[in-house]
Amino acid sequence: MKSAPTFNRSGWPNSTVSVRNVTPAAKKPAKSSSRRYILLLGAILLVVVAWSGAWVYGRSVLSAQLDKQMTRMAEGGLEISCAGLAVAGYPFRYEVGCTQMRSRDRRGTDAELDGLNAVALVYNPWHVIFEASAPARVAVPATGLSGNIAWETARASVKFSREALDEVNAVVRKPRAAFENAFSAGTASAEKAEVHLRATPADSAALDGYFSVDALKLESLPELQETLDMKARIQVSGGTALLAGADLVSLVRINGGDLPVRLELFEAALGRSRVGASGDLIVNGDGTLTGDLELTVGNAKELLQSLEPLFPPKNQSFALMQSVVDSLAPMAGNVDGVASITLPVKIDRGVASVGFLPLGRIPALFPGGM
Repeated sequence: MKSAPTFNRSGWPNSTVSVRNVTPAAKKPAKSSSRRYILLLGAILLVVVAWSGAWVYGRSVLSAQLDKQMTRMAEGGLEISCAGLAVAGYPFRYEVGCTQMRSRDRRGTDAELDGLNAVALVYNPWHVIFEASAPARVAVPATGLSGNIAWETARASVKFSREALDEVNAVVRKPRAAFENAFSAGTASAEKAEVHLRATPADSAALDGYFSVDALKLESLPELQETLDMKARIQVSGGTALLAGADLVSLVRINGGDLPVRLELFEAALGRSRVGASGDLIVNGDGTLTGDLELTVGNAKELLQSLEPLFPPKNQSFALMQSVVDSLAPMAGNVDGVASITLPVKIDRGVASVGFLPLGRIPALFPGGM
């Protein structure tokens, strides 16, 4: 129902005009946030482009260095080749892959590796992780020796300085080796083998080395039922030259044909028997060893029983060793709960003896005249 209009005194109807407050439209905020996003995206793209350029440049430098080092080694008598050499790993790593790696030195020694991969982080190129693919093959014409080596995994951590290697740590799991020459053949396997090399902290020119083999099985000697655990720690005077690329023959020659080596620790465990040794040695120019060691044998009788199948029946040398062990038994001391005897061992040009009792000949580390 509509309300009736009202009239003023003149008789005209009242008219009302509704006036609304009109305010100017509010100004919209500037689009500064989208501009910031664009700038941020541009900065990210710039970083990506710069990083990519730096990585590509680093790859070219690395490839050039690989070629340079291989050329330098070839000039020194060691030729190395790869069926396929590639550098990958973008964006944060450098991965160098080498398939069918082959080497040959000036003495005719040939070696072949199924594959070798190396990985280093872009921001820490001085620390490289290596992984080798089995199998490996080697042939040494100078000695007539040839062999094949296989493994489950073989990895190494290598730290470089600007001139040479600083530290090498290698672990090979489940290695198996088969070697032969014109006179004999042999196979062996183990659970693990380790090699650790570094410059001696107190003498930067000397080299510290640690080696170990776990559960070594001499498969070509089925008479030896027990597995063998071994470890050794040595220090080589002037040995860091080996990390710089020198070979053992050259290092001995540099030292006038007499290279001092300190055997800080040698331990071998066969069943419940133990053998330990330490002392000072010299590597002679013909590859043989000379020096004096202190030899400790734990459970000597059990050790002889384990080794007896390796000797011919009624062998005079074995009988002599038995008589020596029996005569020294009253002098045995207790070392870690094991009855042990200590003997002075003299090594003269590879021939080891205890007093008048010969222990055998230690093979030369390299053929004489090399």
